[in-house]
Amino acid sequence: MAVKGRGYTKTTWIFEERPVTSSKLNSWDDRIEAALELVHYLLSQAWGGGDGVLRGATDHDLDTHATDPTSLSVIVEPGYAFIARFAFKLDEAVRTAAVVAPTAHPRIDLVQARLTGWDVIVRTGQETPSPSVPAPDTDCIALAELHLRPGMTCIKDENDGTNGYVVNARRFL
Repeated sequence: MAVKGRGYTKTTWIFEERPVTSSKLNSWDDRIEAALELVHYLLSQAWGGGDGVLRGATDHDLDTHATDPTSLSVIVEPGYAFIARFAFKLDEAVRTAAVVAPTAHPRIDLVQARLTGWDVIVRTGQETPSPSVPAPDTDCIALAELHLRPGMTCIKDENDGTNGYVVNARRFL
């Protein structure tokens, strides 16, 4: 069994603080882990069994948009999702780290929700004359594509022909 994300944390005790013997506690803890993994699986199946964002759970459901004032970062709104059959929750809006503008050719970066840290990261794409979207990392789901241009100074919500812009990549359950 593998515990992913922050949906469940194994019990930890400091030396000589265990209320029961170690062998009993370990088997009890493993049964709780197995039961919670089953609950995550059943909830995932109830919403279609795949990875994606739960629509309507919050006001903006992990929506990605430009900062105000515009910058080389984006904001991801709070929301819920299922990633690899496990629940994911982003408690509050998060501002990503600033992306580095491409130097010679356009590039597409991927904003993704990461299950293991219950956080949001940006996966950098390749600079090419006709860039493609990078695939999400393991235990991650795509939230948005950042279409970046050489010489850009900010990321906007719409394509203005000069700067970078955000394209929604969320898959809803």
